[in-house]
Amino acid sequence: WIGSALGIRDVRTLVVIATLPSIIATAISTALVHALALRWTADLRVARAAALLFAVHWLPFGFASTAYPRAISTACVLLAVHLLVNTTSPVAAAAAGALCGLAFADRFSEIVFLIPLLIVARRRTLVVVAAFVFAVALFVGFYDVVTWGEWFGSIRKFGALTLVEADFASRLKHQSVVWYLLMLPRWFSPALLPFAWLARRSRPAATIALPFVVVPVALLSLVAHKEMRCLQGVIPFAMLIAAIGFGAMRRRDVAIALLAIGLAWDTYGLRFVTRKSMPAVEAAQILGADTHVQTVVMSQLWAYGDRLYFGDRMNVIDVGTPPRNLSGSIRSADAVCLYDSDVTPEIQRTLHDSGFAASPVVRYSSAREVVVFRRVSSSSSGTSDPARR
Repeated sequence: WIGSALGIRDVRTLVVIATLPSIIATAISTALVHALALRWTADLRVARAAALLFAVHWLPFGFASTAYPRAISTACVLLAVHLLVNTTSPVAAAAAGALCGLAFADRFSEIVFLIPLLIVARRRTLVVVAAFVFAVALFVGFYDVVTWGEWFGSIRKFGALTLVEADFASRLKHQSVVWYLLMLPRWFSPALLPFAWLARRSRPAATIALPFVVVPVALLSLVAHKEMRCLQGVIPFAMLIAAIGFGAMRRRDVAIALLAIGLAWDTYGLRFVTRKSMPAVEAAQILGADTHVQTVVMSQLWAYGDRLYFGDRMNVIDVGTPPRNLSGSIRSADAVCLYDSDVTPEIQRTLHDSGFAASPVVRYSSAREVVVFRRVSSSSSGTSDPARR
C-alpha cells in the first residue's frame, strides 16, 4: 500500500516491497533468540550458536523472503516469551497475551502457542488470556466485520476447512498423525540430537523452550493436512534447546563438529526455494498482459500471485489440483493454465474438443511446470469466434 501510494506500479517491485515486513520480522526473531539464550545461560557462545542455528535454518531463512505471515507471527510469539521471562509485571503479561492474539490473527494455527505461553506465564495466566481474547476480538472479529461484514467469519470458515471439509489446495490432503515426527530430520538435524539430550538438564530448556516444541507439534499432528512450514514457529525454540545442549557438551571439538554438521544440514533444506511457483507466475504475467484474455481457468490461483498479474478486469476460475469440473469451467474461458503433471490424455481431449491448443510449457528449475492452453476456436467443429480471437 505504501509503495503504491508512492507511485510504484511495477508488480514485481511491489512484491519485493511486500516481503520487507517478513525480512524485518525474521531479523527481530534472530535477535530475540540471541537474547533469550543469553538470559538463560549467560554464555555468549550459546547465544551466538542459537542465533546462527535459527538464522540459517531453511524454514525461517527461506520464508523470510516471502509474504507468508508466519515470519511475523513467530516474532510475536518470541517477543511474548521474552516479555514473560524478563518480568512478572501484569503490563508485560498483557502485552504478551496481545502479541499471541496478533500471532493468531496472522495465522490461525498459531493458537497452538497459547498453551505453552500460559505455562510460562504461571500466575499471570488470566491476564494473558484476557489480553489474548481482546486482541483476537480486535484483530480478527472487528477486522472481519469491516472486511466481510461478519463477526469471526474467517475463523468459522477456517475451522470448517481444517476440521470438517479438509479440502486443502495441496495434492496430498491427508498425512499420518506421526508425519511431523517421521519428518524430524528435515526440521531438526540428527547432528543436533545429542545437544537436545544434554539440554534436558537445563531448566529453561526443559520448562520453557521444550513446551513450545512439544505442544505445537502434538496439536498440529491432529490436523489431517500437514505442511513443514506449519512448524516455522517451533524452530526458534528447537534451536534454543540445541544451542543450550551445545554449551553443555564438555568435548568442545565434538560440539563444534556437531554444530557445523547441524548448520550445514539445516541450511541444505533451503533447496526448496527452487520449487517455488515461478512457472505459474510467468504464465500469469503473459496472460495478464494480453487484453484479449477476459476469462482464465487455472489450478491453484495462489500460485499465480492471485490477482496481482491478472488484475480486476479478468474473470478467474480456480479448478484446483488435480482439476475438477474442468469441462464445465472452460466453456466461457479464453485461456486455461494447468500443471503439466495434471494434463492427462483425457484432459487433453477435453481441451482439444473445446477448441483449446497448448502453448509451450513454462519451466523454472525444479518447480511444477505449467501448460498454457489458449482458445483457437469456439468448438471442435472448427467454427471460429471472431470476438474471442
